[in-house]
Amino acid sequence: MLRPTCYRLKYTRRQGLRRTYDVMLTVVQFDSGIFKYQSWVHFAHEFKGNGLVYPLVAKPPESAAAEAQTRIEASIEALVGLDE
Repeated sequence: MLRPTCYRLKYTRRQGLRRTYDVMLTVVQFDSGIFKYQSWVHFAHEFKGNGLVYPLVAKPPESAAAEAQTRIEASIEALVGLDE
């Protein structure tokens, strides 16, 4: 059984146009214990992308969410998988 947890966060880019992006992040734990995440990044109600998505290394749910947030923030900074 999948166990998804959703988070909403904002992230302001430190370079370029320094926009503040709205992020919807879903972290899912599978029966095997592995976590994966998916994100949706918006600016001014316009979809900008998903960033890169990889399986997470962390095991506790709180650590998995923090790892996913760190990865999304890095994707936003580098504009990897996103349109500015």
